[in-house]
Amino acid sequence: MRILVLSPVLPYPPTWGFVTRVYQFLRLLASRHSVTVLTYADRDDSEEVAALREFCTAVHTVPLERGSKRLGQLRSLVSPVSYQWRSHYSPLMQQRLTQLTADEQFDVIQVESSQLACFDFPAGPVLVLDEHNIEYELLYRTFLTERSPLRRAYNWIEFRKFRREETGAWRRATGISATSAREAEIIQDIAGRPARSVPNGVDVRYFSAGDEPADPDAIVLTGLMKYRPNVDAAVYFVREVLPRIVSARPKLVFYIVGGEPSDEVRQLAGPNVVVTGTVPDVRPFVRRAAVFVVPLRMGSGTRLKVLEGLSMEKAMVSTSLGCEGIDVEHNRHLLIADDAASFAAAVLSLLEDPARARALADAGRELVEAKYRWESVVDGLESFYEELLRRTAAPRSA
Repeated sequence: MRILVLSPVLPYPPTWGFVTRVYQFLRLLASRHSVTVLTYADRDDSEEVAALREFCTAVHTVPLERGSKRLGQLRSLVSPVSYQWRSHYSPLMQQRLTQLTADEQFDVIQVESSQLACFDFPAGPVLVLDEHNIEYELLYRTFLTERSPLRRAYNWIEFRKFRREETGAWRRATGISATSAREAEIIQDIAGRPARSVPNGVDVRYFSAGDEPADPDAIVLTGLMKYRPNVDAAVYFVREVLPRIVSARPKLVFYIVGGEPSDEVRQLAGPNVVVTGTVPDVRPFVRRAAVFVVPLRMGSGTRLKVLEGLSMEKAMVSTSLGCEGIDVEHNRHLLIADDAASFAAAVLSLLEDPARARALADAGRELVEAKYRWESVVDGLESFYEELLRRTAAPRSA
């Protein structure tokens, strides 16, 4: 197959969730098909582009125009178009997309996220929209969780606009891939288009347990720390959960590991909190931790951090939303807690009962090996392509 992948960010290096999903798709699809990438990129990303060209047929980039995010959000308030679409649209990207698809005949165009559905696509190829999240759901959950009246108002307005745009994008696509069966069902019910669960995965060889013993007074959270759901999770944990844990274990240290921490996250650093900022490898921090925490209160899609932590055989405590869409069971693969008191109690129970923590960790590793290897995930994506190609070929032959 000849596949064109359109991405809003350069999918290399795979250091955070969105990029990891796109990178793994490219890497594995390119081993069997001709894969071309069209992406936004900075002018100094030549080394990263070269890394992708080692296995992709071609990589085309469009300069990333950086403006003031706050100014863009303010302007979007008086526009009928959402900030999600306004911030991702570029006339130059549309021009490159139009020219590229005119010069080469693709079988499949895969669009990474509904924010990029703002472009015009040719009628011939199968158009697959890969939904990393149901974005309007994320906006609505953010509206429900935010305390700031201004943030709440903004997210409500953006939710109303983008729900219309996103559901319209579903109806224009040939098919939609989602990260969970729950989301695929929502999409199919609303849009009446073929939708398939293509879950997030994990490299089980790379994310594996080490030989060094864990520190019984270390717990960890990972993720891109400028991403609003991760910021909220870190702040919530430090302010509402951690004091309950530290009162019982005063030497405990909470490691917040992830790139580009916001000022709000940086300010959390203190005697029991380490904010690492960007690190070359998150695995040493995860291996050192006795418990991996996922205190997310907003978001959509599924979290790669959950799969990575389970793959590394970490005892885990998550909110229901944090592990949503992943086939985990409470008290079998991890513990689920949705308020500060029960979350703290769950963490303490694992710190105080290493045998129980070990049993959960072993079951988590077995789960990801059975269901969430990237190789099997991409096999499912390929079969979805083939199904959609057969569907579109049938009317033409008739």
